[in-house]
Formats: sequence, structure tokens, C-alpha cells
Amino acid sequence: MGMIRRGFHFRLVLMVSAMMVIIGCAQVSAPTGGPKDETPPFPIHVDPPSEAVNLRPEQLTMEFDEYVVLRDVNQQLVVSPPLQRNPEWRVRGKAVELALDPEAFETNRTYVFSFGGAIVDLHESNPVKNLKWAFSTGPELDTMRIEGTVMDRMTRSGQQDLQVMLYQMPAAWDSIWQGRRPDALGQTDEAGHFSIGYLGQSEFVGFALEDENGNYRWDEGEYVALDTTRFTSGDTSLQWLGDATEEAEPIRRIASCRVDSTGMARILAPIPVEVEEGWKALVSGASEPVQFERDGDSVIVWCEAFTAVPIEDVQVVWDCEITSDTAQARPLRGSIGSSFRPLVSPLPKSAPEVLREWKFDRAVFVKNADSLRVFRDSTAIEKAVFSGSEEGILTRTLTVRLKEEFESDYRIVCLPGGLGFQGQTGDQDTLILQWETYDSNYFGALVVSLTDVPGAGWVRVGRDRLRIDGDTTFRFEQVPPGSLTLGYEWDVNGDSIWQKVVPYNLQSAEPYFYPAEQPRIRSNWLIEWDWSLDTKSTDE
Repeated sequence: MGMIRRGFHFRLVLMVSAMMVIIGCAQVSAPTGGPKDETPPFPIHVDPPSEAVNLRPEQLTMEFDEYVVLRDVNQQLVVSPPLQRNPEWRVRGKAVELALDPEAFETNRTYVFSFGGAIVDLHESNPVKNLKWAFSTGPELDTMRIEGTVMDRMTRSGQQDLQVMLYQMPAAWDSIWQGRRPDALGQTDEAGHFSIGYLGQSEFVGFALEDENGNYRWDEGEYVALDTTRFTSGDTSLQWLGDATEEAEPIRRIASCRVDSTGMARILAPIPVEVEEGWKALVSGASEPVQFERDGDSVIVWCEAFTAVPIEDVQVVWDCEITSDTAQARPLRGSIGSSFRPLVSPLPKSAPEVLREWKFDRAVFVKNADSLRVFRDSTAIEKAVFSGSEEGILTRTLTVRLKEEFESDYRIVCLPGGLGFQGQTGDQDTLILQWETYDSNYFGALVVSLTDVPGAGWVRVGRDRLRIDGDTTFRFEQVPPGSLTLGYEWDVNGDSIWQKVVPYNLQSAEPYFYPAEQPRIRSNWLIEWDWSLDTKSTDE
């Protein structure tokens, strides 16, 4: 019995070992751990080779240095000139084969196959970069090129991995934006440079695109460099400025509308800042005029009729250039109380100003200016002028006009009865507003001399923006110490608007200049800054 058990045990060990070997051999996968593979496949053999002449190929075979798969092949492949029908694709391990119809090629023509992102590696989907195959059915191959550089209009740095698309004239921009396939493709390198070859003598238009979805057309939100001027084969000095574009505007709706016991509605309704808008109220079905104030994505609406009917009978109506919407009002829980603090206040310390503003959460009124006491270094000041909503137009901003001095502490004591707030039934609690001004020696001064100005535009100095028409010198006083940003916006077309790129309007981005080094302001120093805007300079 012992011999039998030992033999059975031996056979069991052999069976388990064999199973482990079989299972181990069946599990073929990428190694785990380590950095992610970001190296794209590389072609190591192409048959027939690129740039062949007197060729009418029946098949193209491309072998790569790793296993590959196909992705959106018919969408990604661009053939110039176009073929009547798409090739048939097949993958054999590390090789890709295209079956072609020799009779489909025209006589004495150069054909260029641009593969885009059609071929990717097996595990990480890294696409083969800028892969092309060219041949001629006649004795000569088209060899002209178009070269250029794409730079970001703000940083002047080259833009890498943009798809460069050329369209042979005559080409209508409407058809291009609708998805016409490009006639030639290229890609920018790490310096933003591109070179597109195998071109015959012709005129083109084109653009460069961060084609995120790989559809060979510009979609809102994609980075683009656009120059609508025509260029010809052989041009090797194109300079395009790239710019980010905004995504398509979503449908705008009123997200919420809450009305408090005083008749003030807080509405959440996001909208671009440049869009004009209007608001009205429907109270028991009747239209009522309202006053409103926008604050970012929120809108504050005032209407006395809101308090005269049940909240179920109140609606707000929003009309603007891009949308319209109606929303049912809902009650805002809680009381408004008697203690109000500003939501937005001036800087606690700054240069002397002549106007200061504080913004509250509801309309503010100056009820009794004598109860608003202003002090400078504990000395009362009599010449301050206050304003709020007392002129009839409701505002949440309290404004004080006062000629301030350097190196001073200021304090406003708002005694009960001095201010009133919308819906308030009693007196406001005492409110203190205070700030300081710097010593005059705290600030520096800056003199900027601009030369080689290419045309009219705007100089940016920090948050200030000044229009100039040519070489000039200007001086800034009371500049806080620290780094200061200088820039120049060139109004190339002279329309008094610094334009961003708008492809559908064929509007190219206008350039921005900045110095190689920004000035640094020091307290009680005069900084003189010479800045040349020579467009031929490589330092800017």
C-alpha cells in the first residue's frame, strides 16, 4: 500500500506541475510595474519603399518595431489626391498591410498617404507620428515643400504635436469648417516647426490644430493657429500664431431663484460677462418691472410686489442674446437680522485713493450722513461724501469719496441709523470700516521707453492698459514694489480690438509681445526701462 501511495503522490505532482506550465504559457500580457511606455511604434521596413516612381502598387506592407493595432483607419488616413474607395487594411502581428487597386491611380501623379493616428501600439495606444508614404505613377515625384512655425501668441513658444492641415486652392472655408478632408498633412515638432513635402506647384490655405478627437476639423475648445492668407508650394517661412479657443456655450438656464421676506431674489444664472441681459417678474401672471444687479454667476433682483402675493405666484423671466428662461421662485429660509457686514472691501493697505467702495449682500442706503463718522489718525474729517441707493437706483455698493493722505489710518464709524438696508425694519448695528495708506517712500516709479513699435496697440503695465500709435515714452508714479508685468497687444488690423482667434469668422489671433525680462520695482527708486519691440528679435 505504501508503494501505491508514493506512486500516486508522484503522478499528482507531475500533473500539477504540467498544469502550472500550461497556465503560465497561456498568460501573455504586458509586464506590470515601471514607467508607462510613451514611445510610439517605428516603421523598420516599408514595401514598396516611399518615394518610388513609375509605380502602381497593389499592396503596401509596413513592418514596425512592436506589435500594433488599427484605430479609426478610414477616418485617420488622408490620401492626396483622394481615391475613389478606401484601401482594405489587415494587421499581422507587427505588420500592417493595405490592399490597393492599381487601376485607381491616375497617370503621372504623385500620391501621398498620411496615416495620422491610424496605427497605434498594442498596449498603450501610442500613435505612430507623422507617418507618410509617397510614390509617383510617372517618372518624377513632386518634391516641393511648405515649412513654417507655430508659436503661442502669448508666450511666443513653439507649439508641439499640432496637426498642420493644408487645403489646395480653390478651397472654400465653409467646406473646410464643415469637415472637408485636408489635401496635405504635417505635424509640429518640439520647436513648433513643421515641414510638409511631396507637393506640386499650387496655392494653399491652412491652419494648425490640437485635434483632440482626431476628426481633422476644428471643434470649439480646440487650440488652433489660423492664417487665412494664401501661400504657395516652396514657401518655407510661414509664421502662425496659435491661441486657445472657448468651448461651445452650453444652453443657459436659471439654476435657482430664492426670494426672501423683503422682496429680494437671489438667482443663479451663469452667463458670459459681455452678453447684455434683461430681467422681469411675473406676479400672479402680471408683468412687473424689476431692478437687478449681476455679481458673477448670480443675479440680485428687487421687486416690492414679491412681498404682496404668495411665493407660488412669483416667477422671474430672463432674456438675453443667447437664451431666455423662466423660473418659479422659492422661499429663502431665515431672517435677515440687523447686523450687516460687507462682502467685498477695499485692500486693507494701499496708495491714497479718492474713492473707496464696500459691497453688501443687499441694497444699501445712506439714511443719515451725520451718523457716518470719518477719522484720520483719530482726527475727525468733515469732507467725506457717501452714496448708496438713495438716488432711486438700487445698489449693494456703499461709496465714499475722500481725498486721502499718505501714511494714514482711516476709519469710518457707521452709527445706528446711518445706513439702511433693503428690508431692514430696525436700525443697523454699529459698523466700523477701516484701512491704511502707505508712506510715500514705499512706492517706486517707472519710465518705459518703447521703440520699434510695429503699429498701434495697447501697452499693459500691471493692470493698466494704454493705447499708443508708435514709439513713445511714458511714466508711472506710485508703483508698488515687486515684479511688474509689461506687455504689448498689437492691433494688426487697426480695428481698435485686440483680437483672439475666431476660426468661423476667419479671424486670426493678433500678437502679444513681452520683454525677455520684466522690470522689478523698488521702494523710492526710479526705474528706467528701454524696450524694443523689433519683430525680428529672437529674444522676445
